[in-house]
Amino acid sequence: MNRVTRCGIERPTPFYSLAEGQEVRARLDRYLDAKMAEWAATVPYANHLESRKLDSRWYRRHTIEHVWRIRLSRSAHCKALHAITQISPEAAQLYGQYQSEEMNHDQLFMQDCKALGVTQEELLATEPFLATRLLQGFFYFLCEHESPLGVVASSYLVEYTTAKLTPRQIESLRTTLGDEKIKGQLAHINTDVGDDHAGEMWRILRYLIHSEEDVEKVLRYFDDIQTILAMYFRELYETTVGTPPVAEMATA
Repeated sequence: MNRVTRCGIERPTPFYSLAEGQEVRARLDRYLDAKMAEWAATVPYANHLESRKLDSRWYRRHTIEHVWRIRLSRSAHCKALHAITQISPEAAQLYGQYQSEEMNHDQLFMQDCKALGVTQEELLATEPFLATRLLQGFFYFLCEHESPLGVVASSYLVEYTTAKLTPRQIESLRTTLGDEKIKGQLAHINTDVGDDHAGEMWRILRYLIHSEEDVEKVLRYFDDIQTILAMYFRELYETTVGTPPVAEMATA
């Protein structure tokens, strides 16, 4: 009897064929489209990056938090990669390549921080929001007690919504700030969209989805992640702008 397990030796094939997988992916995308609409209607300043009257305090703190989120997520995503290696070598290879591209993108947002006048001392003195820390803790929990499927689902959510929303946000930021102050974000979006990171995340998900039940899990993970991200945007708003009137929340 061989006691060695959880080493990816079985190399499971995707549960869905390529054609079936496209139908599943379309279902996930429709769900995320509905979540984005919900987000816009319920989260304060959800679409503020598209505003022609950008709040400078809000944007400055948001850019700082981007740096912290990427820096803190490096370890969490490496833990997810370790868990994926025990399930699917193919998925692990793809996820490792993705993380090698994303690992140091904090430098891109640090570039934009400097353009906004944020010093290294100020950044280091700024404690990450509770939601940012909870997000990383959630990733660790998934890897320890559930499945790295949830971490990859989070990456899919981020990459899909980035491809949908960021081009409009960049156009507005170019108008309000100018290209010189968003060079890092321009480089970041060129990588995410140009390299089709959403497509990469879907290819990884195909190797980690082993049943119809797993698709339902992905949808539930979308809900979990959006709840934490909404918490972040509320923290950001309350810290920099203040508690909005109900009518303002609906139209921000």
